[in-house]
Amino acid sequence: MAAFEEEAFHEGLHEYKIIKGSSPEEVRQKKAAIMAKWDEKWQKQCEREAKIKNDEDSLAYAKELTADAEKVQAEMDTILVDNMKPFSINALKDHSEYTIPKPYEPAMTAEPPKPDRSHSKYNVELSGLAKLSKKKVEENDQQNEKRYQDDVNAWEAHCQNIKAANGKKLENYEADVKAWEKARDEFYAKRDAGNAEYDELFKRFVAKDPEAIEWMIGECVDSITIPFSYRRFCEIEHIADSKTAIIDFMFPTIEDIPTLKSVSYIKSKKEMKETYHPEAYIKKKYESVNYQLVMAIVNQVFRVTSGIGIVDTVSLNGLVHTVDKTTGNEIEPYILSLCISREEFEKVNLSSVDPREWFKSSKGVSAASLAKVTPVAPIIKMTKTDRRFIEGYEVADTLDDSMNLAAMDWQDFEHLIREIFEKEFSGNGGEVKITQASRDGGVDAVAFDPDPIRGGKIVIQAKRYTNVVGVSAVRDLYGTVLNEGAIKGILVTTSNYGNDAYEFANGKPLTLMNGSNLLYLLERHGYKARIDLKEAKEILKEESQRIGEQWQLATVPFSII
Repeated sequence: MAAFEEEAFHEGLHEYKIIKGSSPEEVRQKKAAIMAKWDEKWQKQCEREAKIKNDEDSLAYAKELTADAEKVQAEMDTILVDNMKPFSINALKDHSEYTIPKPYEPAMTAEPPKPDRSHSKYNVELSGLAKLSKKKVEENDQQNEKRYQDDVNAWEAHCQNIKAANGKKLENYEADVKAWEKARDEFYAKRDAGNAEYDELFKRFVAKDPEAIEWMIGECVDSITIPFSYRRFCEIEHIADSKTAIIDFMFPTIEDIPTLKSVSYIKSKKEMKETYHPEAYIKKKYESVNYQLVMAIVNQVFRVTSGIGIVDTVSLNGLVHTVDKTTGNEIEPYILSLCISREEFEKVNLSSVDPREWFKSSKGVSAASLAKVTPVAPIIKMTKTDRRFIEGYEVADTLDDSMNLAAMDWQDFEHLIREIFEKEFSGNGGEVKITQASRDGGVDAVAFDPDPIRGGKIVIQAKRYTNVVGVSAVRDLYGTVLNEGAIKGILVTTSNYGNDAYEFANGKPLTLMNGSNLLYLLERHGYKARIDLKEAKEILKEESQRIGEQWQLATVPFSII
């Protein structure tokens, strides 16, 4: 269901998360919310550090850091308890409100009062003998009236300007309000539409839609919180017939566990001193974290699917992202696996159970110490829906005594290997799938042996070589076996292997098949072919030269005479 994903990383906090969603918009919204939360946390941390001005501040800051470290250590002991609250679809919904304030209504400019005709300014009196002159009195009255009318005219013009300005303010305000209301309505429409999609997905989940079931289980698993960050993700496969949820969950490595114990400030050196928990303590804490996570995941899945009749069994496979110290390659081996029924799990008192002891009593599979990263085979695997798989085509029927396998098309060779191993495994119901064309890179085919005792996932690599296969190819195969959580790896070549390759494979779940072994396997299934390395080298050399000449011809510039 989660067809889109994106990584979120905060450099300051060293926080990391893989964000998944059913659409790019959903992923974008989730990432924005997470980044905003991280930015706020980082800002507070920076503000706290910026306040340090003297020894007293430094001592207080060291005390805060110690309290934070102790809080993280305590929270690692309560992961199961802290994740007991059942997952709700409402947790995924956007409950935010439109926070942009509505435009304020503008203050209107008041009109000044109309000039008062009785004001002394408009009633200037003549003095002395001038009062006795009728003409002068009339002229004075006219001047008074003119002054008044001029001021009235100016007042009226000013009032018109004020009315026009107030009208413009009101017009702008009403336009701003309309724009604000439009933006607000669009915000809520978008928010509600997104929430409606979650409601629709939930309806599909209750209606037992396969994609919605896997989406819902994935969301509830992803909702589980732990007090530190690491590279984490999960894949879900739901098998409707058996009502089984298969979960591949990325667990933390021991290097991901916070080790800080306390921070003290050394006045004499003007520096902070950090102390860390001992290795034995961290190993114990690591075990506790992972087994609590197992129970928290199983609990959430059973609770979110309760009453719907879609999950009676949870199969949880835990893997880690780490580095194989023998090869330096990144690997993702499975370190634990558990298959538990709802009936058995509901007997457990989660408030007082010991997660590690429960895991062992429930026949969970893991090494004695998870910190050693010992690969285990998953009890139930979800690999048949691997997106890398493509349709194979038949090649074996085209073989005869004239076919030199070492010179055949490399894609045909990979499909031939898939086909012949499919015939080899089909006797006991096995299945072989070919991956997308890799040209000697990664997994070429995957076999699924259903045998409950010796069966499992088998990685097959095909190398149409004319030279000796060195130890590096065998090392890569072994790393792939661990990374894929496979029980075995098979390397098939048309040539042979060096002594160092056989030495490396000794004692490991690896099978090296050379050209002779391949011809024997083909013959056992009724096919004949041959391998002539010398002839193949000449054929491949000529083909390479021909391709090179064609490329040169295609790239030589031309001129018009």
